[in-house]
Amino acid sequence: MKRILHFIKSDLSTLEKVGLLILLFGHLLAAYHSFGFHHPDEHFQIFEFAHTYLGLSDPSHLPWEYGAQIRPWFQPFLHALVMKAALLTDTYNAFYIAFFCRAIYALLNVWVMFALWRSFKTCFKLHEAWWPVIASLWFLPYMHVRTSSENLSGIFLAFAFLQLWKEQQLFFRAGLLFGFAFLARAQIALGLVGLAVVLLIQARKIKLDHLKMALGFVLPVALGVVIDRIGYGNWVFTEYRYFTVNLVQGVAATFNPYPWYQYFIWIAQLNPFVSLPLFAGFVVYLYRRPLDYISGFTFTFFFLHLFITNKEYRFLFPILNFVPFMMAVSFNHAATRFHLKKFWIPYATISLIAYSVSSLRGASIHMLWPSETYAHHEEPGDHWISNRDFKNLSQTAYYELKDIDLTIVHSAEELRSALQSGGNKKVIIDGKLEDQVTQDLLAVLANATETCQEKATSYPNWLLAFREQIPILKRLVYKTYYLCRYP
Repeated sequence: MKRILHFIKSDLSTLEKVGLLILLFGHLLAAYHSFGFHHPDEHFQIFEFAHTYLGLSDPSHLPWEYGAQIRPWFQPFLHALVMKAALLTDTYNAFYIAFFCRAIYALLNVWVMFALWRSFKTCFKLHEAWWPVIASLWFLPYMHVRTSSENLSGIFLAFAFLQLWKEQQLFFRAGLLFGFAFLARAQIALGLVGLAVVLLIQARKIKLDHLKMALGFVLPVALGVVIDRIGYGNWVFTEYRYFTVNLVQGVAATFNPYPWYQYFIWIAQLNPFVSLPLFAGFVVYLYRRPLDYISGFTFTFFFLHLFITNKEYRFLFPILNFVPFMMAVSFNHAATRFHLKKFWIPYATISLIAYSVSSLRGASIHMLWPSETYAHHEEPGDHWISNRDFKNLSQTAYYELKDIDLTIVHSAEELRSALQSGGNKKVIIDGKLEDQVTQDLLAVLANATETCQEKATSYPNWLLAFREQIPILKRLVYKTYYLCRYP
C-alpha cells in the first residue's frame, strides 16, 4: 500500500491524477448502481451457471446453451468460487455477490486502462491531456462493470498486449493471457488471426518466440477443457462445439440477423459526438500503422464480425479498450494545436450527463429491478401487484425471493379490482409509456393519487423533477413503482 501511495504522489502528473480519480470514482459508482445485465447472457450464462454448479438452482432453468454444451465453464467457475466462499462464511447474498463481482471487474479495468495509457504515452509521446479525456468517456464505466464474457475477455486481451509492448517482449506470458481471453470469449480467435499474420510478416519466418506464445495459448485452453469436464460432467471441447452449432449448423444466424454494414449504422447512432471521432481515430491508426500488433488484431476482429449475420454491438466490447488510445495516437498533433488541455473539461461535463443516464439507472431494469425491490422493500402485510409474472421467471430463482403475495393483472379493470380489495399495495408497471396497456394501468393509478405514491423509476431520482419539463425524459421511464395504501 505504501508503494502505491508513493507512486500516486510522486510519479503522476496532475492531469494523470485527475484522470485516474475520475476513472476510479466513475467505475465504483457504476458498479454500485449498474445492477442487472446488459444482455441476458451476462446473467443466464454466468451467474445462473455458477448458481446451478453449486446446487442452488435447477439446471432446467438454464438456457439452451447448457444442453448444447457450447458455453465454456471458465468464467462461471470463477464466479462460483466467489459464491462458494460466501456460502462457507455464511455471508451469501445474491445482490452483494453481484455487486462484488462488478466491483472486481471495474477495478481490473481501471488497472488495465491506466496501464494502457502509460504504454501508449511512452511509445507515442502522447499529450498528457489525452488521459483525462479518455478517463471521462461516458460508456467506459457502464461497459467495464459488466460481468460479461466480452468484458472479461477484453481485460485479458489488454494485459496480453501489455506483455508484447514491454521492452523485453514476454511472448509466453502474452500467450497465456490470450488463451484466457479465448476461454472467456471464443470470438477473439478472429483477432488472433490478424495478430498471427502481422507477427509472421514482421519476422518473415516462424520464430521461437512465436512457438512460446502458441504454447502459452494452448495451456489455458487445455485447462478450460478440464473445467468444462467438471461443469458438464463429461469431456467436451466447448469452443469446437460452439463453432459447429452456431456457424456450421447456422444457429447463430437465427439471432439478430443484420446486414454487413449494421455496425457502421450503430457507430453513427450511439452518441455520434463521441463515437464518430473514436471511429475516425481507429481508422486513421489502422491506415498509418497497418503492421502494428494492435492493428492486426483489431482490424481482423472488426472486419470479420461484419460478415457474421448475428450482430450486436456488445460483440465489439473486447476491443473498445484500445480504441480511445488509438484515437489519441492518430490525433495527438491536434492536441497541442487545439489546446486539448482546456477542451477536456467541457467534454467531461457532456460525458457526465450521458454517464448519469447510462450507469446510474441500472443495466437491466425490466427483469432484475422488481426482484431487487421484492428482496429489499417487502414489509409485513404488503400485497404486490404486477402486470408480469416475475415470480415464475427462471432468473428470479437465483435471487431466492421469499414467497410473496403476488397478483398478476392484465388490464385496467383487473388492476382497479385488485386495488379496491384492501390492504397495503405495491404496484409494478412493466412496460414502455407508449404501450396502451401501460397507459391504461397508469391511468388507474392516476385516479388514486391520494392513496398511491410514486416511489421510484428506472432513471436517477434527481431527474424526476425535470420529467414534465423535458419530454424526452418520459421516454426513459421503463418501470414505475407505486406504494398504494387502502383502508
